[in-house]
Amino acid sequence: MRKAWIVARHEFLTTVKRVWFVVATFVLPFLFAGIGYGMHSVGQRAVEESIAAVRDKPLGFVDHWGGLAERPGFVKYAAETDARDALLAKTIGSYLIVPGEYLQHGDVQVVTMRKPTLMTAAQPPLPPGVRDWLLDAVLKDVSAERIRRAKSPFEPRMVFLDESGSPSHEDPEETAKRAMAAYGFFLLLFMSIFTSSAYLLQGMAEEKENRVMEMVLSSISPDQLMLGKLIGLGAAGLLQMGVWTSMSVAAVLLSALTLAIAPTAFFLCFVYFLLGYILFGSLMLGFGALGTNLRESQQMASIWSFLGASPAMIVIALFEAPQGTVARVFSYIPFTAPTTMMFRYVIDPKGTPVYDIVASMLLLVGSTWFALRVSARLYRAGLLLYGKRPGIREIWRWIANAG
Repeated sequence: MRKAWIVARHEFLTTVKRVWFVVATFVLPFLFAGIGYGMHSVGQRAVEESIAAVRDKPLGFVDHWGGLAERPGFVKYAAETDARDALLAKTIGSYLIVPGEYLQHGDVQVVTMRKPTLMTAAQPPLPPGVRDWLLDAVLKDVSAERIRRAKSPFEPRMVFLDESGSPSHEDPEETAKRAMAAYGFFLLLFMSIFTSSAYLLQGMAEEKENRVMEMVLSSISPDQLMLGKLIGLGAAGLLQMGVWTSMSVAAVLLSALTLAIAPTAFFLCFVYFLLGYILFGSLMLGFGALGTNLRESQQMASIWSFLGASPAMIVIALFEAPQGTVARVFSYIPFTAPTTMMFRYVIDPKGTPVYDIVASMLLLVGSTWFALRVSARLYRAGLLLYGKRPGIREIWRWIANAG
């Protein structure tokens, strides 16, 4: 065990001193946040500029219905050809064609020269006030009070009942904040687990490729080496996760936001990180050891990365139904349980059953124990494989003997 601790200490210190580890821990969060904000700002500005060039010009309209009143900035045309000629001459930005059956189906065509794009196709380039203008025409001769209420027919005030039928006093704003926090924990856990696991795989593959492993194994057993690497890089991953969590909390405090996060969430995040890291880290080490170089090791271990990333494909379902069937199924699959259960608990701490949390942890513990046995077997067999790729039958025999 003493040798495993020596390896763990070496792996931890070597990892935290790497330039990329420091960059990933302290720089990448700001970089990603800046890129995301910049892309959002640029995209929003592009949409606004694209639509503003059309909205700033007069709006033409052809009234086959006959109920629209003229108003400043709106130009009436007797025929569609006249409106089309004005649009081609760029004297108007767009025009409406209001059919004679407008009251029956409300189908109003918006004609413009602007080409549709992914971000602007669903936004008609219309100046403000068009909706109120049409509504005033429909409600002509109706009292001003009724027109005002028709423009804002109701102000919804939601009341949610719990299972006993009593009002739960659920605050939509609080729900939105919990959703943001849940997504943050989801990304935090995912990045922490797979960043640490990737360091494990990379370090092992480089040592094997450079034939350093032969000298290391002369003074330590494969099991001790694997244990030491798991402990050392797991500690580095915990350090990284702690820094990211502290930075997130500081950002929330500085922005004067209040996120409704149950204190238990931080404990669960710690537990799920440890279980998820040991599960994926051991599997990546075991299967990655079967490769003859870094590229082959990454290919061998890529299946586990794919399985771990699969909850990202159902994140919309998690937002909409955190206690739904899909969410619960993913909570009981060991490879998807850490991120899924964290998301469910943070977004809905009161509605998440305790037995789901306990069951997911027990399944993770059992799966991690089995993964350690299998991976230790593969790790021992694959460490000294140089230039030789084991076949499927050989790999299966090693796994079967481990069970």
